[in-house]
Amino acid sequence: MDNEKFGKFIKELRKQNNLTQKELAAKLNLTDKAISKWERGLSFPDITMLNDIAKVFNVDVSEILNGEFGKKDNIDIEKIVNEATNNIKKKQEKKEKIIKKTKKIVKIISLVLFILFFCLQCGYIFILKSHDFEYIIDEFFYIVNEIILVTGTISLLLWFKKNKIKDISSCLVFVIATILNFSFMINNESTTNTIIDFSNNFSHELVIKLDSSTGNAVVYKDIRLFIFARPKLQLPYEIKGDIKRQWLTNDICSVTYTDKDANLREYVATYGDRGNGISYSYVVNALQGDWLTLEKEGNNTKLNTNKRGIVIYKDDKTESFANSDIKQYGTIAIVLYQNEVPRYVVALNKDCTLDDKTHIIKNGGTITVVEVSMKKTLPEILSRTLAKESIDKNDYKIKDGILYYSYDGETSIDVPGDFSNVVYDYTDYNYQISYFKTVFFNKDEHQKYLIYSDDMGNTWQRTNINVNSYIQNIQFINKDIGFMLQFYDKAMGTAFGEISKTEDGGKTWKSVSNGIGNYGNEEFKTGSHIYFVNENIGFLTMPNTSGEYCKLYITKNGGHNFEELNISNNQIYDFYNLPTIENGVLTLEISQGSDGDYNGGDSLIFISNDNANTWVKK
Repeated sequence: MDNEKFGKFIKELRKQNNLTQKELAAKLNLTDKAISKWERGLSFPDITMLNDIAKVFNVDVSEILNGEFGKKDNIDIEKIVNEATNNIKKKQEKKEKIIKKTKKIVKIISLVLFILFFCLQCGYIFILKSHDFEYIIDEFFYIVNEIILVTGTISLLLWFKKNKIKDISSCLVFVIATILNFSFMINNESTTNTIIDFSNNFSHELVIKLDSSTGNAVVYKDIRLFIFARPKLQLPYEIKGDIKRQWLTNDICSVTYTDKDANLREYVATYGDRGNGISYSYVVNALQGDWLTLEKEGNNTKLNTNKRGIVIYKDDKTESFANSDIKQYGTIAIVLYQNEVPRYVVALNKDCTLDDKTHIIKNGGTITVVEVSMKKTLPEILSRTLAKESIDKNDYKIKDGILYYSYDGETSIDVPGDFSNVVYDYTDYNYQISYFKTVFFNKDEHQKYLIYSDDMGNTWQRTNINVNSYIQNIQFINKDIGFMLQFYDKAMGTAFGEISKTEDGGKTWKSVSNGIGNYGNEEFKTGSHIYFVNENIGFLTMPNTSGEYCKLYITKNGGHNFEELNISNNQIYDFYNLPTIENGVLTLEISQGSDGDYNGGDSLIFISNDNANTWVKK
């Protein structure tokens, strides 16, 4: 017998007789709930009730059992009723089995969640918090508390035998704890707004907490489980307005904002490296060379790195950035500034690999350059040009371990040897590029040497020098005669070394002076430099460590003896700079030093037309 068919037939009969479930139940001395169960096929009337039901609706019992009008077949009423009852019983058992299974699953899931979140909260309170970790969203603490309360209460109700008092007590405790938890959350509601941004492949997560009341923003690091983080640094300026985030690579994110004075500010979050991950590397050094890309409009955007900094050629404009105007983030990104305003972010892309010796990007690597702006900006991908280096006149550049230099700013010449080990050792004074003499220094694992050319780079010669020396100055006055200032040791602003002279073009060197002072106690200053006008007349500076003053010494016998040169008796102008030749005239500037602010910090200029015998104020 079909129970649902029976139920629908009873419902149809009831409506045909304009009876409600309650009215039909009254005629049969039952409750309306019993009628409702019949009609939904959830139960079946007792066999003794069938005749009464048939009388109420004026139909035959067989019609009721068959669920159809006019179907009055001879049937075994008892058999049909037993079948219907059994069907209902089986359905009920099946339903109870499903309910039991569902409860079991809920029991297990709730217990597992309770244990997981309880351990999570305990781990945060007793371990992570002591190591300065926080929830990246402050409300997570209370959300986790609520999950613990919910899963704990469900587990308590399902895992233990039912007890009305226990169940009521558990529910009451849950309600009270929930009220307290949300009360604490509301009471501790802060003005902190958490900014979360993921890289394109979700490998890294940027987390910034911004206090909207003060404008202070903190960048977080060491992300754990996507919900814990540790404060890394506070952005140096109070933020006003939105924060623009732009992922340049999957481990470099540009963060741009404006401060309370509407000044543009920039921070770059980095999460990786391009070297061996052990040694620190400098991005400017890694960028040695020329980089070029082609924009859709057809305009070339070019980046050039030299020893003074970086130059960007874009939209028919040239912008130069000195090394002091470049700020590095991690070991894979830099920001270029002009007048303290960020202009560009330069990022090393994932395809960049640093050479282990030179720490310069190997061929095939690319970089990303993007303008700093609160507006939408389009990053550009640049690759290194393969042409020989573009170098200024009388300048040099070390790229991929090769030293290039130029006499005219158009043609570059490379010097034999691997200059990877001296990339950071060059200054404006310890090399020379001239038509009659070009000289550089280099070192390998065992030896330091000078390498020089007398024919504009066509042929080269090499002379070994003391491997423990530091070349402060080198100057050739012609192709044969030259002077070199070397330091062997430094301590507290004082340097110990020698001035040596060559008369055979650099093949051999002879010491001529160990500095200023009595015999055996001669010394230089760490900022000392030399300049020779000719084979006999030369100058030596002796600045003090703070830069407040600098003494100048002159030699007239090729460096064997020096005497102090006093031109100005004015104590304000006490910083003697190294003389220079300007338009064929020996020129000396005497400034006020680092402590000078007299008359706007000006200086005195003296000139000599008789090889430093007399000086005249200009």
